[in-house]
Amino acid sequence: MNLQTLLDATRQESEARKAKDSLKSLKAKIKDLPPTRGFARHVAAQPFSLIAEVKLRSPSMGTLGTVEDVSEVHKIYDQHPAVSAISVLTQHTHFGGTPAVLRRIHRETRKPLLRKDFILDEYEVYYSRSIEADAMLLMTNVITDPAEFQALHDLAVSLGMDVLCEVHLEEEVARLPSTAKVVGVNSRNFASESRFGLSKLLRHTGKDFTTDLGAFELFAKLPPGCLKIAESGLNSKNIGEVLAKYGFNAALVGTSLLRGGLEHTREELDRFQAGIQGASARA
Repeated sequence: MNLQTLLDATRQESEARKAKDSLKSLKAKIKDLPPTRGFARHVAAQPFSLIAEVKLRSPSMGTLGTVEDVSEVHKIYDQHPAVSAISVLTQHTHFGGTPAVLRRIHRETRKPLLRKDFILDEYEVYYSRSIEADAMLLMTNVITDPAEFQALHDLAVSLGMDVLCEVHLEEEVARLPSTAKVVGVNSRNFASESRFGLSKLLRHTGKDFTTDLGAFELFAKLPPGCLKIAESGLNSKNIGEVLAKYGFNAALVGTSLLRGGLEHTREELDRFQAGIQGASARA
């Protein structure tokens, strides 16, 4: 699995949406939607918090839980004080998500929702708003032209959404728009699994070797004043170390919460909270 494979599948899903729903139709739909819930505002309200993820599968780790558990986990997130927002995967082919899942979670929770997908064009920005996402992801290694990234970012903001701008490498930081208010550093190396053929090994060992926490050194390069999010490779055992070493405002976590059923999710969130409090006490 590599990034291009993921993007090719995402384009097919997007083309199917475009065949059913025109851009003109999307623009009409969003006119009557209620205001978004303020993703950035909720994340910033705590010194440190979690953005907890809903996904059925991971390309590197395989199926993460039963359909029943994954369909209910957002209710636990909504009640837990460590969670400020919920990330929902809407890419179906490789993550098992759908836009309908995000819509349902929006109805059943109070916290803001991040649409996590490979956003490729203007249509998908409008589509994100039409399914009631409060924020969306834009990846600098997917939208590589700075002017195009800026345009998609500013369009999303004009529609009332926040944008999580994701970087992986130092050269990507320079491509961030001047208006970026939320920036995430993703420790995942998208090339590593396809390069070394790790997929089967990952699923047997339970360890994700496609992440490198050293990527969080990019924290020092991020624009001042923006919300800073740590993404991928985080669990309740290393969260205190990451917090003590860097100054991230939040962490986006999914796999470590989802592998083990709903009771594991509750317990892992409590362990995350303990790690957060311990790091704060040491600061």
